[in-house]
Amino acid sequence: MPFLVGFIQQAKSQQVVTAVSESKYVNITKDPPRPPYLEVLPNSIIFSEPGGNNMIDANEKTVIKFTLANSGSGPGLGLKVLTEEQAGIGGLEFARSQDLPVLEVGKTLEVVVPVSGKMNTTDGLARFSLTVSEPNGFGTDPFRIEIPTRSFQSPNVVIADHKVSSQATTTIQKRKPFDLEVLVQNTGRGVAENVKVELIVPQHIFCLSANEFFNIPSLESGETEVVSYNLISNNEYNAETIPFSIKLSEKHGKYASGKTLNVSMNQPVNDIRLTITGEQEKLPEIVMGSLTSDVDRNIPVGTVKHSNRVALIIGNENYSGNLNAEVNVEFARNDAQVFRSYALSVLGVKDENLFYISDASAARMRREIDRVSELLKRMGNEAELIFFYAGHGFPDETSGTPFLIPVDVDGTNLSSAIPLSEVYRKFSNTGASRITVFLDACFSGGGRNQGLLAARGVRIKPRQDAISGNMVIFTASSNEQSALPLRDEKHGLFTYYLLKKLQETRGRVTYGELEQFLKQNVGQDALRKNGKPQDPEVLYSPSVADIWRNWNWQ
Repeated sequence: MPFLVGFIQQAKSQQVVTAVSESKYVNITKDPPRPPYLEVLPNSIIFSEPGGNNMIDANEKTVIKFTLANSGSGPGLGLKVLTEEQAGIGGLEFARSQDLPVLEVGKTLEVVVPVSGKMNTTDGLARFSLTVSEPNGFGTDPFRIEIPTRSFQSPNVVIADHKVSSQATTTIQKRKPFDLEVLVQNTGRGVAENVKVELIVPQHIFCLSANEFFNIPSLESGETEVVSYNLISNNEYNAETIPFSIKLSEKHGKYASGKTLNVSMNQPVNDIRLTITGEQEKLPEIVMGSLTSDVDRNIPVGTVKHSNRVALIIGNENYSGNLNAEVNVEFARNDAQVFRSYALSVLGVKDENLFYISDASAARMRREIDRVSELLKRMGNEAELIFFYAGHGFPDETSGTPFLIPVDVDGTNLSSAIPLSEVYRKFSNTGASRITVFLDACFSGGGRNQGLLAARGVRIKPRQDAISGNMVIFTASSNEQSALPLRDEKHGLFTYYLLKKLQETRGRVTYGELEQFLKQNVGQDALRKNGKPQDPEVLYSPSVADIWRNWNWQ
């Protein structure tokens, strides 16, 4: 089309001159296109997640990464990542379209696509398809990645167990410090995060360790954490029990439950404390944690009490208070304390007929032995005695006579030790119809911690004293063997299996059945776990030779 150009000229005469130019045609052309060439570099696709299981877990933030390259003749403009999940997995959150910056020729770009699992994420296999689009159709080919998904696994934080112990006293007393250990465990399948443990103590009870508020960053499924409190009561606390309220919380605010622990004043305690080190093994089934042995829990409760049955129980553990200190007998107090519970609950001993002492001096041991002997005489020939001793034993170097060792006697001077033959004689002379003795001690010069053996530097074959009356004696080991501990269970090996059989049978076991059980299990476990033989032995008086195997506690 011709262009009309008007020229207006203002002259002095104010004349207007107009003209029409010659008609011409103008040809307009564009530069040739310079498209990008976009591709996802091989081996650059990465899935990253914090849990380490290569899955998209509920409530987890993950990313898909890849490297985008442009080897074309022009820059990549207006690029977008288009993400699609094709398997229909619920509970996944991601941007379906994500803008990318300009990608110049010859350059690469790391692309990050966030993918989050929500509380309602379902189990399955997510199939993602990702494409980089370009406005003029020069985008990438789609690529696909499959990622497993896992639904929400809730934690469950609970108080699995607790234990009271003391280094200062054998019972809980006013003005004497004691320790409360609480075992916190996650029994759920999911990880518990930001676990908070709060101890609430009643008035006149004080937390000396000042850790009433305790934080646990995380607990894996089945994992445990021990929280220890050092506590004390003043003179103004007058209740018979101390209620300790333990409050638990975790990240979500609904998967933890606290508990009130009632601790009785004057209840017997020991000084065994739990130490857990190392990582917890991942088990298919979650096992409830505990601070105590399995025989310390679920003690059967019988309904029959025998008014003619008497028990004397002694646990000597702490020999370290003397100038010639012996090595302590591991778990002897715990042996005696738990056997005390079985005597009351399983063996039918009435509380007024049970005599229990721990860490006893020579004078106190003699006094209790004499008191029980006199009581048996007064009860007549229907009386029965159960005598349990855990602690050091030692033979005289010259005669081989075995002695029970009080905590104020050492292996270099046995003048104040108690001859075992004297104990047997006093009990036999009572005329009791049945006397049962359990000795978790050895008399060869070695013990659970080899203290007496180290003191004398000898190992002696103990003499077998004659047994009279109606007496059966279960000993932890034979001849020159040592009586050893079972550290995993915090008991002497002999005592553990004695309690185990009483627990399994609810006390309905004959002496013959108990003998076979102890010989088999103690003998095998001693070799497995301690690497030394330990063979329990049963001794009996001639008068019961034909009948003792049929005795029972019913």
